[in-house]
Amino acid sequence: MNPWEGVVEAEKGEDMMAEAPTRVQERIYRIDPDFMHELLKMPGGDSFKLCYQCGTCTATCPISRFTEVFRPNKIMHMAKLGIRDVVKEDTIWLCSVCYNCVEKCPQGVEITDVIRALKNKAALEGHVPAYFRELAATVLKTGVAYTIPGSRLAARETRGLPPLPKTNLDDLKKLAEVTHLEKSLGKA
Repeated sequence: MNPWEGVVEAEKGEDMMAEAPTRVQERIYRIDPDFMHELLKMPGGDSFKLCYQCGTCTATCPISRFTEVFRPNKIMHMAKLGIRDVVKEDTIWLCSVCYNCVEKCPQGVEITDVIRALKNKAALEGHVPAYFRELAATVLKTGVAYTIPGSRLAARETRGLPPLPKTNLDDLKKLAEVTHLEKSLGKA
């Protein structure tokens, strides 16, 4: 997701004039000032306007240390520019919500909250990665994020541990209905 995609191609000697109208239309589509204002109205989405792109969030992010694709400062920059496509990318879902970025940000930007707002916007628009859709379906079906093997339940019993509490699936389904979870997951 690079708004300057194609600029390097001009340096290679390609005829950019033939493709210029298409590229201009693509940029107009991709940069949407309304997106920034929508994000500002969302809970947690208002503090990104203070970001001045120092990169401290990316430098302190444990996820950024292990992957080139997750860069919180890039996500913040795209949001400030109004690049709506940021919610279509799976990279926003890599945030581990550790709050390292928030603790170190010299501007006090609640980066984790902004990324959560972007995730909420992505979910409302139906852009949820398959892994999270499967995880949510498992939680709705069983009440837990993953099925606990019978051997582990038996081991708890032999160690004298109490049985795991049962999830009230009816309450969980009501919560899913109220929050329109199935629509957010693209199932409605």
